[in-house]
Amino acid sequence: MKPFDANGVFGPNVNDGEVRRLAVRGAGITVFSGGVVLVIQVAATVILARLLTPMDFGVVTMVTTLSLLFVNFGLNGFTEVVLQWENINHSLTSNLFWINVGSGVVLTVVFAAAGSLMARFFHDPLVAHVAVGISATIFLTSLSVLHIALLKRAMRFSVTSANDILSRVFSFAVSIILAWRGWGYWALVAGVIVQPVAQAVGAWFLCPWLPGRPRRVPGTGSMVRFAMNVYGRFTVNYFSRNTDNLLVGWRFGSTSLGFYKKAYDLFALSANQLTAPITNVAVSALSRFDPRSLRYRQHLLSALSVTAFVGMALSAEFALVGKDLIRVLLGAGWEPSGQIFSFFAPGIGATVLYAAHGWIHLSIGRADRWLRWGFVEVVVTCLLFLLALPWGPAGFAVAWSTSLWALMIPAFWYAGKPIDFRIAPFLGAIWRYVAASLLAGFATSAFGRLYPWLFAVPRSAQEAASAIVLISSICAAFYLGAVVLLHWGLAPVRQIGRLMDEMTSLHKFRRPMPAAVPMPSNAGRLRKPLSRDSDKPLVSILIPAFNAEQWIAHTLRSALAQAWERKEIIVVDDGSTDKTLEIARRFEASGVRVVTQSNQGAAAARNMAFSLSRGEYIQWLDADDLLAPDKIARQIESLNGSLDKRVLLSSAFGFFRYRYYRAQFRPTALWEDLSPTEWLIRKLGHNIYMQTATWLVSRELTEAAGPWDTRLLADDDGEYFCRVLLASDIVRFVPESKVYYRAPWVGTLSYVGRSNRKIEAHWRSIQLHIAYVRRLEDSERVRAACLRYLQTCFGYFYPERPDIVKEVEQTANDLGGQLMPLQLPWKYSCVRRVFGWDMAKNLQLLLPKIKWWFVKSWDQALFRLRNRFFPIEL
Repeated sequence: MKPFDANGVFGPNVNDGEVRRLAVRGAGITVFSGGVVLVIQVAATVILARLLTPMDFGVVTMVTTLSLLFVNFGLNGFTEVVLQWENINHSLTSNLFWINVGSGVVLTVVFAAAGSLMARFFHDPLVAHVAVGISATIFLTSLSVLHIALLKRAMRFSVTSANDILSRVFSFAVSIILAWRGWGYWALVAGVIVQPVAQAVGAWFLCPWLPGRPRRVPGTGSMVRFAMNVYGRFTVNYFSRNTDNLLVGWRFGSTSLGFYKKAYDLFALSANQLTAPITNVAVSALSRFDPRSLRYRQHLLSALSVTAFVGMALSAEFALVGKDLIRVLLGAGWEPSGQIFSFFAPGIGATVLYAAHGWIHLSIGRADRWLRWGFVEVVVTCLLFLLALPWGPAGFAVAWSTSLWALMIPAFWYAGKPIDFRIAPFLGAIWRYVAASLLAGFATSAFGRLYPWLFAVPRSAQEAASAIVLISSICAAFYLGAVVLLHWGLAPVRQIGRLMDEMTSLHKFRRPMPAAVPMPSNAGRLRKPLSRDSDKPLVSILIPAFNAEQWIAHTLRSALAQAWERKEIIVVDDGSTDKTLEIARRFEASGVRVVTQSNQGAAAARNMAFSLSRGEYIQWLDADDLLAPDKIARQIESLNGSLDKRVLLSSAFGFFRYRYYRAQFRPTALWEDLSPTEWLIRKLGHNIYMQTATWLVSRELTEAAGPWDTRLLADDDGEYFCRVLLASDIVRFVPESKVYYRAPWVGTLSYVGRSNRKIEAHWRSIQLHIAYVRRLEDSERVRAACLRYLQTCFGYFYPERPDIVKEVEQTANDLGGQLMPLQLPWKYSCVRRVFGWDMAKNLQLLLPKIKWWFVKSWDQALFRLRNRFFPIEL
């Protein structure tokens, strides 16, 4: 890969549309390669544990505990700055390379000279000799840092993973051969040195970039400061992660440290094989999105959910089989490591999750906040280590697990503060997996009480291996069962399955890399997402809600799922007395804005929502209806880029009760492109309508129409959109765009009922309808349509309101016609002749409601039955 073009600009950039695919692919590759590395490392440990003594491991650990701090000088800092910086180029990268290599030389010399001091601290003269050998790894590692970072920036995770695997294979092979030949702890030293050599050779081969000479380039200082913040965070974190090794080695000697280190290695390997590779992928992907956008939060929460699923499963499994695992891997004589590991295991899931708070800091370019949080972390962890000192190595393991769980929630709260990412969605993404892990652990332990031989000790390696397989299978079954139970379905399992499919589909991996896209020249700035949607109109989805606790979550999910990226969602709770407001606020972390007001009616709530909106287009959405995912996108795309603000967009809509997937789409005379006049004539003449959510209205038309009429308790949407039509040039119907309308009753008559206020409001709406259409055209066909409309609506007022009946008849006379006597269906006509109009009208209102209740209940029962066995995400 050639990282820079002829002008020195980084070339292999990734289009925004490819980010998710490459991120998922990268996650799959890195997790797979992490698994391969884990297998290789475990195999090497199994062999080396039988060739070397705990003291050999302890002596080398005393030195690497300190050397790794210097080895990571550029690895943690310059890698992140290359991934995060918006405009990286050849000159800036060359400067970083020489700064890193120069620092590596200095640190190598300093570390080698400090060997005698380390020997005095640990009371072991062997440490001084080992320190000289290990010091070479500091310089050797610095040679490949920038090359590997450039590969990762181009999202070439497959080749970096392959390089890492090969370097480790060479390292372990050298250590095993030399250990077999009797080199003792020097075999481990040689292996540690070989790894960075092999990694550097591979990195330069895969990225054949030659750095230029160092020179003054604007932005170098900013990049170094960013890198130092990251490295400062790493340093603080490093001390919190390695103080235990220092204290164990200092207080209990090299043999105890050897036992402790092997238990810690298994703990750290299990977690780091997930966290380290996924962090690179997550930071690279999240950095491409606006941190306050819905897409950023969706990707973050999705990654957290998957991480929790895997991490908490590992915690439960290893807590139960840890001792047996050590017995199988390390053999006889390492039993103390097994006891220590059993205390580490509950912290594996916490380690995986806790590391994710760093994704937020790095992806939003706030390494300084990450560093500050590191000081909190190191203080808390070290205090727990000091408290654990009297209990020996096992006490340190308990301190580790305790610190991770205690710091997790505060860490995410602090990381999310700059982007208003709150704790509630984080907890919502992970709590079920934590609970499932606890349930699986306790259930498996209870199962073991029935069959005590499962957890019997001591036993042979073969018996331990059999117990591992059996206990792990039982625990996995309990864990998956608990996850399904707590999620009320298989959704998380399906999510993992889909991700695994994307990660392992080789035909997707073989797709060509996107063409290079030059980045604007503006060095020295942190990466901000280069949105290709910035020239597209913002759409405001406005939702009035009153006592809609049963539906509001489904409605909001359909709004959030819109394929049109540039959108804002505003919910106005109109003084609900149920849990509508509480449920709506759970979506605030996803970018939904929720406000509340005293109960004033749907029209007032819509007016409030519009006053808070900023969109160039308005999508009205009732709190119980659903939008198809591409509803808005298809409507805007139908404008073919013209964005004519006087074009009023409509869509198809289907009726449903509970089973939205069985919605019935019944075309009407309004389902085609029409002029405003023709549209109103058809609406009145056929007494048909378009549901509120079908419309997509430009702000220009919305402002021209004026506010919703708060006096109208019935048909307020019909009256409002008449005014929108008056201001528009044409109505464009988009048949591919769809809305799912949860019909409240079987007809308007049931909705208006016998309420005087609703009857009066409905009559006012009818009068306005007629006035609006006659304003556009006062022809014979318009008056005929208005007469048919009056005839249809006559039954709303007769016989309860004779005053309005007279007004209706007078309006008909003004239109040049007269109304026919009201005719009832035969079943109500019989009742009218025997019991009178009141009874007939009451039955006309009551029977449809009874029928509707039975139909609704049946539909609800079928929906719940299907959803129980085949869950559907609404």
